[in-house]
Amino acid sequence: MRDIASGKGPKQSLIAFGYAGWGPGQLESEIARRDWVMAPADPKLIFDEDRDKVWESAFAQRMQDL
Repeated sequence: MRDIASGKGPKQSLIAFGYAGWGPGQLESEIARRDWVMAPADPKLIFDEDRDKVWESAFAQRMQDL
């Protein structure tokens, strides 16, 4: 983070903070409901996409439901 602040870090970066908790059986339940999907890695989604449209764009690129 110091390198980024001083202009020595990567040209593009995204720092995100959050929290996710998992209860017993939660993941299995989400997979059964088809809440999870796979999509190819795409740096444009992280660095270039309009933040209001990023989830919509990622979902449109999905390859398969888990």
